Amino acid sequence: MYMHNVRNLAKEASNLQDSLHTKYIGKRVIWFRNLSSTQEYARRWIATNGILRSKGCVIISDSQRKGMGRNGNQWVSPRGGIWLSVILSSVLHPSKCILFSYCASLAVSEAIISCTGLNSRLKWPNDILIEGKKVSGILVDASIDSDTIEHVIVGIGVNANVKPEQIETYLKDQPYPVTSLQEKLGLSCDTLELTRCILQSLDKHYMSMETENSNSIIDIWKERAEVLISNSVEISHGDHSYTAKVTALDDDGSLVVMRDDNTLEKIVSSEYRIRVID
Repeated sequence: MYMHNVRNLAKEASNLQDSLHTKYIGKRVIWFRNLSSTQEYARRWIATNGILRSKGCVIISDSQRKGMGRNGNQWVSPRGGIWLSVILSSVLHPSKCILFSYCASLAVSEAIISCTGLNSRLKWPNDILIEGKKVSGILVDASIDSDTIEHVIVGIGVNANVKPEQIETYLKDQPYPVTSLQEKLGLSCDTLELTRCILQSLDKHYMSMETENSNSIIDIWKERAEVLISNSVEISHGDHSYTAKVTALDDDGSLVVMRDDNTLEKIVSSEYRIRVID
């Protein structure tokens, strides 16, 4: 039985790899039934093989035991969802790392509408919402040496064919309720096709960002994003929080806010949490 499962996984990975119409992402696809974390496995893969042999590699797992979200939070990853990590290299300056969140969230949003017809909105910098409920999240881990990005691991989680109650039980201090594609559709979606669409869209935006003007990524992202400019927000970082008003989205992807004392501040890290104040 074990060897049968291994062969099926290898076939699934090979079929996905061969069907991708990409220039960079997915030249190697590694698929597991269950992992501790695809992000963790990706880091080990780079440590063993080096970035030159690892870039473009996609690691997928049907479920994760210790999926990771932002700020060290748990990402609940039951079977039925899409849980994957993509290893990338970059010529961008480290100050623009947040743009990888833009690329990935755009890719997921575009794939969802293409494969399911459901309309999703983007929340700065890396969450995907449907009707105000979170359906997907992005985690970007970057290794930086001085002014160089050594590698980036983009983690993508999509609540596809799962029940929200499977996830909500484990969540603490979640600013948005959770939903799934299955809940919104009333039936299961094709996770293989959705995964293919995500990777192809990510490849398109990644190549554009690396070879052209990265401002185009921000412009496209704005079209799908929740309205944030001019809103009053609560900003949290660790145990510290304060209120401010969003004034702009900068060219490097950072959020520009005006604090209550009228000082301007740029928020460049996805470790900050932004909540719109009604």
